[in-house]
Order: sequence, then C-alpha cells, then structure tokens
Amino acid sequence: MPPPTSVARPLAPCQVSRNCKDLISLLADDVLLLILSLLDLKEAARTSVLSKRWRHLWSILPDYYDFDVSGTWWWRGLMDGQQRKDKLRKFFDYVNQVVSASRAPTIDRFRVHIPLVSSRRDDVHTWVEFAMGKSIKELELDLSNRAGICSGVPVWLNSFSRYAQCPSGHTLVSLSLVAVCINDCFLESALFSFPNLERLTLRCVHCQHGNFKVVGDSLKLRYLEISFCKDLRKLEISARNLISVVFNGHDEDVRFSYVPLLNEASFSGTYARRLIHNFRHISAFSSQLTKLTLSMSYLQDIVCHPIKFPHFGNLKQLELRFMAAINKSLLFFINFIDACPVLNKFKLQRMLLQDADVHLPLLENENRVVSYKVHSHLNTFEMVDFLGAKVDTELVLYLAELAIALEKVILYPFQPSPGFGILHRTTRDLVEATEKEAKQLQNQLPPRVQLELATIAHNI
Repeated sequence: MPPPTSVARPLAPCQVSRNCKDLISLLADDVLLLILSLLDLKEAARTSVLSKRWRHLWSILPDYYDFDVSGTWWWRGLMDGQQRKDKLRKFFDYVNQVVSASRAPTIDRFRVHIPLVSSRRDDVHTWVEFAMGKSIKELELDLSNRAGICSGVPVWLNSFSRYAQCPSGHTLVSLSLVAVCINDCFLESALFSFPNLERLTLRCVHCQHGNFKVVGDSLKLRYLEISFCKDLRKLEISARNLISVVFNGHDEDVRFSYVPLLNEASFSGTYARRLIHNFRHISAFSSQLTKLTLSMSYLQDIVCHPIKFPHFGNLKQLELRFMAAINKSLLFFINFIDACPVLNKFKLQRMLLQDADVHLPLLENENRVVSYKVHSHLNTFEMVDFLGAKVDTELVLYLAELAIALEKVILYPFQPSPGFGILHRTTRDLVEATEKEAKQLQNQLPPRVQLELATIAHNI
C-alpha cells in the first residue's frame, strides 16, 4: 500500500504577509518615480494607500499635470444641467486637492480644461500661481464649454510681469489660453516676462482695448495662434523667429511687419475671404511659404470676382476648405495650383450644406475659365467629403491629366452626422454609391495614379 500523499495547505493571509517581502518599496525614490510616471496623475495618486513608503511619492512627480474634463464619461454623455454642475464642482475640488498636496519642486506641464463655474474664479488664479511657481515649461488653461466658448463672465488674467523674476520666467516655452479675458498690456507683459517663449495660443479670448502687438527683436516665438478673439481690432506681428502662424478672424487689421522665417500659415473666418480678394496683405512673405491653409466661405462668393494670385514660389502643401453646392464646379481651384509651381500636396474639403442633392447636374452656363497648364510636381491629391458627384470626378480627372507627377489620389467619403439631413439617400446607400463611383473613377485614371478610398472621414 503506497504511503499517503502529502497535500500542501494554503497559507493563511497572515502567514503570506509575514513570508512575502515588499521588494518594490525597497527601490530608490528615483526608480519608484519612474514607475509612477508611466501612470496618469489620478492613478499615481491612488498608490498613496499602498503603504507609508508610497504615501507622498506621487506628489513629487515632476511630470505632466493634466486635468481634462472633456475626457470624463459624464461630460461626454447625456446628463442634465444640475448633475453636470455637481460633477464640475467635484472636478474643481479634485484639482484643488492635487495642487495643495503637490510637493514637486518643478512641473513640466500644467494643463486644465474645465468649463468655468462663476463661483470658482479664485481657484483658477490659484492654479496659475501654483504653476508659475514650479519652473513650468508648458502652461495651458482652457475654460471653454463643450461649444468651445466661454460660459458666463470670463476670468480676468492680470499682468504676467510679476512672474518675470520667478523660475518659470525663464523656463516657460509654451503658453495656451482659451476662453479667458485679457488686454493688450497682458500680451506685452507675457512676451516680456517669458523671454524663452516659443509657442503662444490665444483662442476665444475677450480682448480689452483690442490692440495686440507681437513685436520684439529678442522674441524666440516660433508658433503663434490667435483665433476667435472677441473685440480684437488690430494685430501687428514682428517676430524674426516665427515660423508658423494660425489666425481666425473677421474684420481685424492684421499687419505682418517682419517675419523672415515664416513658412507655414493658416487663415480662416471672413478674414480668409478678404485675404483671397487682396493677397497683398501677405505679399511680404507669400514667396517663402511652404504650407498654406485657407478656410473659406461659400465658393460662389469667391469666384464671382477676379482674383490676382501672388507667386507662391516655395509652396509645397496647399489645404483649402470651403462651402459650395454639390453642382458647383471645382475647377476654379486649379487657379490656386497654377500659382504654386512646386506644389507637392493638394488637399480639398467641401463642407456640404444640409439637404444637398447629389443628383444635381453640372451648371453648364457658369464661367469655368481654367488653364490647361501642366503641373510637374504635384504628387498627392486628397479630397475630404467625396460624394462621387460629377464635380468631384471632373476635378480628379483634370488633375490626373495635367499633373504629370500625380501618383496618389486619396478620397475620404462624406459621412453625415445624425442631425445633418437626408441627402435624398440613406447613409448606407450613399456609402455604397460613393464606393461604386470611386471604383469607376479608378478605371478612368492613368496606371501611374493609385486611388485610395479612406474608410474614415478626415478633417483638415
């Protein structure tokens, strides 16, 4: 008879805790901080309950402090106004708790995206004070709501000149302000107080006095965005290191005094339409641009008047966004290409109006005077919201014929949002018809041109 087999009994929880060693907690602080840096801030803070060794480790992380309410499930989902307000108050409290508990001597990035609650304006000033005292490199303050605008009375930000002597005065390289209230003195003080600032974004801000100057021989500014600034009347830009500018405006007087390195520009709003009819506003640097983006309004408002294009001698990427009827010929945009002799990539997006009828015939009696000039550098053409309409295929075939270096055509099918309209077809039928038109179009293209039908619409 064989001897009885011994059966291992599981250890009691108390025996496990006595026999196991917490080897991770024995690691040096630098190693533990490296581990925590792989987590987001909220997850890192949760490790404080593991043991006394971990209690305060998360609070000295020198990495990014990122508080973005738009990423929460309750903000993206359907929730009534009072519930959302309660959640916002808790989110404000959470940010305050992290700020008050932080012992990090430096912070690389401090980012807050949260709609402003009128009773919590003082909290916003506290956050700015906290960030500026931490030798911060990137500061982003976004107080806009889900519509991208300020809700209620905006927060006034005072002059940044008092931070000039702080460590952040020399470490800050990126500043982004959205849905706040500032004046022209604020902008000048920010540029003066942060001599190493390279990126500046002002979006949906309220501008007291309405005159902005981005001017200075010593500015290191390389990227500038000024968009949807309320009450802005005049903008002057003179920055020797500026390489990229984004401007979305209306009736502002914009002057580029000295921008010798500027090579990327994006203009939108009614300002872009004014610019098209009078390109002299950018004539000082148009020949040095390598990338240009224009978001225009209705196409018929543009083509009704003759346009004198400047010489874009170095432009390699051109992106155009516009609104038009589905039967409005797109060959007008060839005039843009003619002004860009070394253009390599051309991207076009038509913003379709609701209840558009994709079966409308071409307007045969419209004036479609275009050149038949050979283009020797255009390699890629992209079209966003492709419907397979006659005006779509007309443009593609024209480019395939005269752009002798064209190798790739990328079409992004139109995908209507639920509230867009009927489009006289169901969405499924529309997608199937678009795919069918794209396949037929491929058969009409030269063998050297590869047609790619993207599955997801892509916005410029």
